[in-house]
Amino acid sequence: MIKIIKPDAPQNLITRGQAQTNLDLKDYNDKTEQYNSGVLKFEASTAIYNSDIVRQTLELAHHNKCCYCETKDVRSNKDVEHFRPKRAYSESSEGKSKYPGYFWLAYDWENLFLACQVCNQIFKNDFFPIQNENFRAQTNDLSIENEQSILIHPSKDNPEEHIGYREHLPYGITERGNKTIYFLGFGKINEDKEYSVKQRSRIKLLVEEREKYYREKELIYKLILIFESKDSLNFDEIELLEKAKKTIAMAQNNDSEWSSMIKCAVKNEFKVY
Repeated sequence: MIKIIKPDAPQNLITRGQAQTNLDLKDYNDKTEQYNSGVLKFEASTAIYNSDIVRQTLELAHHNKCCYCETKDVRSNKDVEHFRPKRAYSESSEGKSKYPGYFWLAYDWENLFLACQVCNQIFKNDFFPIQNENFRAQTNDLSIENEQSILIHPSKDNPEEHIGYREHLPYGITERGNKTIYFLGFGKINEDKEYSVKQRSRIKLLVEEREKYYREKELIYKLILIFESKDSLNFDEIELLEKAKKTIAMAQNNDSEWSSMIKCAVKNEFKVY
């Protein structure tokens, strides 16, 4: 994960989103019991939160990467993801959905991100664990002020403080980092957890592709070390060295796939674990 730095919210989202949120809040206040029981369910307007300008702005801010696993094309297409799920929420990854979700944040800019369909639909879905259920917004006047998310927030948190890499495999520096990797399925398969066939295949594919990418960069890094150890270089070797350095530098840029992994690898000098 990389920290997502967002520009200002698109004006279209602010104007239309706030108007719809006001209507939803009024309806909730009028029919609280039906919404809390799940008899009535909020259906957020994709025309607002998934409009062209919202998606384009998110794509630029995310460098067209999934905000969780950092893939561009390996796992799936991208969704406009609600960090706090809009329709319903569940307290555990295999738990029952509870209503309503965070419907009043359906058009909130701080709650919208770009995520691959695997992270968003196959793993996260409406799962949103918090540190203490007593502070769940739905039972505290819809206030998230005291909620402490277990999953890492892509823009409010600094993911590098929570997730590191040992070669091509992410690990949790903190417990929140460990649980984010575990629940969103972008680490290795954990044999203590039950996965669906689809989940296992997606994890396997991601790990294989990420390792392939890592090994390619590892070879380039080793080439740099070999050239730099020489007393002198000919013209062709100097040119190769500069290209190799440029490749490793570009792989650490935020717009590169799995840049956090390569940053960690360079910092640790591609240490073998």
